[in-house]
Amino acid sequence: MFRNKSDVETPWDSFVTTMNPVLKRVSRGFRMRHNRTLALGSAARVDTERGEVIRIPIEVRGGEREYAVATLLITNALKRHYDVGRLEDIARAALAAAEEHPTEPPAKPGQLVLSYP
Repeated sequence: MFRNKSDVETPWDSFVTTMNPVLKRVSRGFRMRHNRTLALGSAARVDTERGEVIRIPIEVRGGEREYAVATLLITNALKRHYDVGRLEDIARAALAAAEEHPTEPPAKPGQLVLSYP
């Protein structure tokens, strides 16, 4: 049965549909060298002093272990259109962290904190 998505779910789905291919495209060489990929993990809403944010791990997947190499904080309400250049910058920063830890998690997974927008 079809269910209408909430005002939160629709923009979130749109963001994931946009960001995961950017992560995949930016990390193509990493995937070829290490047989691992970058992808968004499970999101969580977090209350901060500046208001509510969405916290999403950017994970290295594949192989024996999956682990976060960066944390993405979304500080504004999601919309339908995104700054793809900014998303690529985020993906490149996460890739740099993943290149330092291609097979084992860092001492503090997700310590690199990136924000959007």
